[in-house]
Amino acid sequence: MSHRRQFLSACAATTAALLARETRGQAPAGKPSDAASPPVAVFAKPLEHLEFDELGRRLQSLGVQGIEATLRQGGQVAPPQFASDLPRLTEALAKYDQRVLIAASDINQVSKENELQLQQFSAQGIPYIRMSYYRYDLAQPLLPQLETFARQARGLAALCQSLGITALYQNHAGRNFVGAALWDLQQVLQEIEPRQLAVAFDVRHAAAELTQSWPAGYALLRPHVGAVYVKDFAWTDNRPQNVPLGAGVVQPLFEQVQQAGLRGPLSLHMEHIDHRPAALQEQRWAAVVRDVNTLRSWLA
Repeated sequence: MSHRRQFLSACAATTAALLARETRGQAPAGKPSDAASPPVAVFAKPLEHLEFDELGRRLQSLGVQGIEATLRQGGQVAPPQFASDLPRLTEALAKYDQRVLIAASDINQVSKENELQLQQFSAQGIPYIRMSYYRYDLAQPLLPQLETFARQARGLAALCQSLGITALYQNHAGRNFVGAALWDLQQVLQEIEPRQLAVAFDVRHAAAELTQSWPAGYALLRPHVGAVYVKDFAWTDNRPQNVPLGAGVVQPLFEQVQQAGLRGPLSLHMEHIDHRPAALQEQRWAAVVRDVNTLRSWLA
């Protein structure tokens, strides 16, 4: 709705200036990176039909630094195939000066199986994993659940630190997603160093979920941010609809985050074309190219 965009645009300068003052002179959370030129990863979900070598060649032509690979059940490489296919993926990308910057995983706590997967990620030089989501049981009290999630996150953070990996938790809109409200994610992470486990701050999901109040939630989470996720949406019949980057409401919101200082990698997600049909692969690729060029113009 238009009044939402007008409000967010109007408050941009004030919020960004406040956040910039709060964080000036602080070292970035997560892996060190050039704040002026953060590495850009393309989320690989719309590109899963491409052979690994072809994926690397196309990514190199875009001038990005790599991918957020889907290393989970149903993804580019599923856990049972990690030993055989994960090295093939990383080697194919390396031929084109690309890498797996983030592994989108099914991991959100410590287990023997998850530890083995993390060891395999570490062996391939993957610096970040995206965790799977914590979800509330809305029929039960929430605060005890947050304590459980915080305990699980602390254990995972310690394991990731031992392997030289930073875990990322993405805030995702939804009725029972931990982190959708932003403040609750701060409760989970308050005792964890961001170099161990940080927030993948998703501007689209924050704005769609919280509309006008998301800048306050972002200010609360700011010390924990280790990556930024980029995609766009527009309000249609009072519902968020995914659109090409630059065609929705996200740019002025991204600018607020950018002015406060980008931390860690950027992961570009293209959600407005169905990821499943192989017949749409070239249409999806054209959309990714278009969105990368738009993001490049935002970063210029």
